[in-house]
Amino acid sequence: MRIRIVFLPILTVIISLAIMMSDPTILATDGTSVGITPVIMDRTRIPWLFYTYNEPDFTAQIIGSFTSQDVDVLVRDGNWALIHTPSGDSWVYTAANRVFIDRIMPIYNMEEENVIGRIAPQVVTVLERRDNWLKIDTWLGIGWIDLDFTPSTRDIENFMEQFGNTVSVYYENLATGFTFRHNADRVFFGASATKVNFALYIYHKAERGETDMDSVHFYTAGDYWGGSGFIRQRYTVGASFTQRDLLHLMLSPSDNIATRILRRIHGLDGYRDFIESIGGNPHFIQSLTYSYLSADEAGLIMREIYRYIESGGTYSYEFRDNLFANRYPFIISDHPVASKSGWASNFGGAYHDMAIIYAPSPYVLTILSNRTGNISDRQVFEAISMFIQEFNDQWFLPDMRVQRVDDVQEKEETPHLYSRDGVSF
Repeated sequence: MRIRIVFLPILTVIISLAIMMSDPTILATDGTSVGITPVIMDRTRIPWLFYTYNEPDFTAQIIGSFTSQDVDVLVRDGNWALIHTPSGDSWVYTAANRVFIDRIMPIYNMEEENVIGRIAPQVVTVLERRDNWLKIDTWLGIGWIDLDFTPSTRDIENFMEQFGNTVSVYYENLATGFTFRHNADRVFFGASATKVNFALYIYHKAERGETDMDSVHFYTAGDYWGGSGFIRQRYTVGASFTQRDLLHLMLSPSDNIATRILRRIHGLDGYRDFIESIGGNPHFIQSLTYSYLSADEAGLIMREIYRYIESGGTYSYEFRDNLFANRYPFIISDHPVASKSGWASNFGGAYHDMAIIYAPSPYVLTILSNRTGNISDRQVFEAISMFIQEFNDQWFLPDMRVQRVDDVQEKEETPHLYSRDGVSF
C-alpha cells in the first residue's frame, strides 16, 4: 500500500516532463505562440507562408496566416491537417503551397509589369511569393498575380466624363463590395423613386408582424393625388384594397394614390427612424410624395433591399417580383432587373432609376438626373447601364465553389488552366 503512495507523484512528474519536452506550439506571423496541444498525431514541416481555414477547403473562411515552421497535427483528412494555432484549431493544406484566388485578376509577366492575361477564381499553386505578389504557372507560362488587386475605375471615369455633372451614378458589385461613384452625393428631388424606400420599411414591419399584408383599406377623398397610377383612372372613392395590392400599385405602376393611402396607414415617424437605422438620411423625407434623394442614398437603399430579398423572408420574393414588374424601367440589362424609377418635370426636374441587376454576379446601379426623359435621355441611361454591365461581367464572376484539391490527381503540380475570351479558368 505504501509503494503505491510513493509512485503516484513520481508518475505524475514523469508525465508532466514528457508533455513539457514535446513543446507542441505554433508561431503566428507576429511571433506569438500557443501552449500545449492535446492528442498530437504527428509533426510536419510547412516550408512556406501558409493560411489556415475553418474547414478543409480553400474557399472556407481564412483563420490566420503563419510563417514557415513545424506544426503538430491533431487530425488528418487527406492532405489537410488540423493544427492548433493562436486563433484556435484550424486546417492547413500540407502537400503544396496552394491558395484560392477569389476573383478575376490580371496576370503579369513580372511584378508590376505588363498584363499578359486574366485568371478566373480557382486554386493555384504558388511557385514563389513576394509580399502579396504570387508567382504561378499558367497556360501563358510563368506569370505573377497581385493579391491586393482591385479593378481600376479609370475606364468608367473616362466614359462618364461625357455626361459631366448632369447625371449621378452609384454602382456596387454586391459580392465583393467594389463600388464606383460619379457625382453620387448630389441631391435631387426624389420623385417616385423614393416609393421603394417606403416599401422596404413596410415589408420589414410585415416581417415583424406589425402590419397585416391582407388587411383591407379604403380609398378616401383625402387620398387623391394626380400624376401616375391606375386608381384615379379606374376606381372611385370608397374602393377597397388589401395592403398587398397597394404595395404592388405603388411599386409597379407607381400609383400616387396608393402611396398616399399607405402613408395614411403607417405615418412617417417610424419610417424616418427606420431610414436612419440603416444609415440613410431621415432629413431627405419630407412629405414622402416630396422627398430628396442622392445616388449614394439610392445605392444604400437598393443594397438593403437586396439583403432583405436574399434573407428569404416571408415577403422577400413578393417584394422582388413587384420590382421586376416596374412598368417604367430606365436602367436596362441583358440580365433580370429589379428596379424603381421616378420622374417629374417640376421641382427642378427628376429622371431617376435605382436597380438591382441579377447578373451572374449581382450588382446595384442607381442613376439620377434632372433630365426630362426624352429619347436622348433614355439613350444616356441605356448607355451607362450597358457600360456598367460590361464592366461587371468582365471583372466579377458568380461565387464559385471549387473542387477540393484532394479530389485532383496529385501528379498535377500546377493548376489546369484554359482560356475563354481572354480569361484563364
